[in-house]
Amino acid sequence: MPVLDSQAAADVFLDWVRQEKASLGFTPRLAAILNRPTADAASIEYRDLILKDAARLGLEAEALESSDEGELFELIRRANGDSGIHGIIVLYPLRCKISDEDVMDLVSPYKDPEGLHSINLGYLIKFKQYLDEKRQVKCVVPATPKAVVKALQRYPEIKIDGAFVTIVNNSMRVGKPLGLMLENLGATVVKCYHKTRPADLEACVRRADILVTAVPDPKFRIDASWVKPGAAVLDVSYEGNIGPAGLSERAGLWTVPENRLGKVTRAMMFVNLVYCARYKGVFYD
Repeated sequence: MPVLDSQAAADVFLDWVRQEKASLGFTPRLAAILNRPTADAASIEYRDLILKDAARLGLEAEALESSDEGELFELIRRANGDSGIHGIIVLYPLRCKISDEDVMDLVSPYKDPEGLHSINLGYLIKFKQYLDEKRQVKCVVPATPKAVVKALQRYPEIKIDGAFVTIVNNSMRVGKPLGLMLENLGATVVKCYHKTRPADLEACVRRADILVTAVPDPKFRIDASWVKPGAAVLDVSYEGNIGPAGLSERAGLWTVPENRLGKVTRAMMFVNLVYCARYKGVFYD
């Protein structure tokens, strides 16, 4: 198996978004909210890429910026009440006094293309796929974990059902929902994080048929020699947690810095935006 082709995977779903947009009868509109005082380079880059992608897809997107927490909450409140906005993304981490998890619940669950509201995460726990199956109104799940799953499913050689999966991340945006998704598909999942003992981390990595790492620390590294021969290795981190040079000699499928899953994540966010647009007229006016 080759290096994972993120662009090819993203293109499939971006084409689907273009087709579905034409059938909606209106243009989905996205609001991207950035808290400027606490924004990091990754958040700003992701926001800018989202805006560019939206323009290429013929979708509407606007950048909203807050100067403090109070303005952040007000922007979310206004976007929730604006019937012309169908999706709201907040650029995390916020590093505010209020936790990111609490801010996630301020966004309407019906305008949540990131799938991070507690209601949407609850549907994931229950493996609920449709809010209204007759109308094909689907539940929304978090975009980054969804990107990981969809990327893996493009390769029939990779069997999720029955696989031993190690996820090196335990966040609400990646590790926790990804673990649920893969468990729903029949995998055995172990999540490691900053409190995992080094020896246990190494043991879990060595055993993994599928390894997903997403540690937001430029100093964190996984030794490529730990990777099980033939394993699928997806590095979802911004800085890179594992060097691709060593992976080419061991892994069966792997990501490289210039072609990581960010493209697929953004495509999944737009797929979710279409789902949110379908909620209009069903769950809100």
